[in-house]
Amino acid sequence: MTARGAITYREYKLDADEIYSGGLHELPEPAAIRINSSVHGPMDFAALGTNIFVALNLRYYFDDGDAPATIVYNTKTEALGVGPRLLSGIPAFWAAMAAGEKLYALTTEVLSLQALSSAPTNNTWNLRGGDEMNWLWNSEPSLPPCSGLDVVAYALHPDGRTIFMSTASVTHCFDTSNGLWKELGDWVLPFRGQAYFDHSLDAWVGIYHKGEGYVCCCPVASRSAIAKRPPDCRMLKEKLFGHNNDKPWICGGRYMDATLTYMGYNRFCLVENILRHEKAVNSMLHVTLFSLKYDCVGELQSRLKFGHAPGHIQCPRTPCCSLMQHSGCN
Repeated sequence: MTARGAITYREYKLDADEIYSGGLHELPEPAAIRINSSVHGPMDFAALGTNIFVALNLRYYFDDGDAPATIVYNTKTEALGVGPRLLSGIPAFWAAMAAGEKLYALTTEVLSLQALSSAPTNNTWNLRGGDEMNWLWNSEPSLPPCSGLDVVAYALHPDGRTIFMSTASVTHCFDTSNGLWKELGDWVLPFRGQAYFDHSLDAWVGIYHKGEGYVCCCPVASRSAIAKRPPDCRMLKEKLFGHNNDKPWICGGRYMDATLTYMGYNRFCLVENILRHEKAVNSMLHVTLFSLKYDCVGELQSRLKFGHAPGHIQCPRTPCCSLMQHSGCN
């Protein structure tokens, strides 16, 4: 494995058909990629299209200029590349937001919005033919109204270019086509973290910010009108999460974290980490694949398929639903 105290991250591609069959499954070996992290700290992940960005060691473990380069893994070509370092004020990818062909990240120190995108390098020594592409950070000229630490919920408008961001008390939107910010009112999106637009519902869907274990949806907010109240929220009455707030240890395990991912075509993937027992190093991955619809009275309903997989899993926000596993070595 790795040196004492190090962490190994593995990326797996799970077959949705196997998850639909239900039951307990082993993670498919070999892993698509294996990455060793040094003892400086954990890794972080973000997705842009078919590219997964891996921050090898989070920037707050380093002085300015000492952060290592990122790794870029393309889930379609299975190729590895080298990406730029995390900028000062961007300690991790946890607040990164994809829109179009760019990955946007708010800084946490001097306020700015940074955009990560690829561009031709114009290398004259390229012998392989075609354009050689390079990933670059560029600062958006307009000053953002908040920092990355302030954002509690965010969602991309179905126009594909407008990002909605809520802090604890107010919601703004940013139009990536013209670089303009707009305050939309003293209200907050009803989600925790990222929400996704579903065409069949004509609504955003995400993890409900109150009452752990529930999924909700709300209509897409206006990009131009200032509102006095948030969009009406419809909560799925059925609890999709496998954990229980009142019982931290369930079925011999303990709930750790959950991530919701949109897979397209009205399909969602809910991933939960459950620690098997108090002294366990690894945990069980609980995967729930489901779709949503409105019933005859407009209430939110689900159609469920379940699956399980063992291992300690982290799931980056990517439509292809690649899953990142890490395990400690003693």
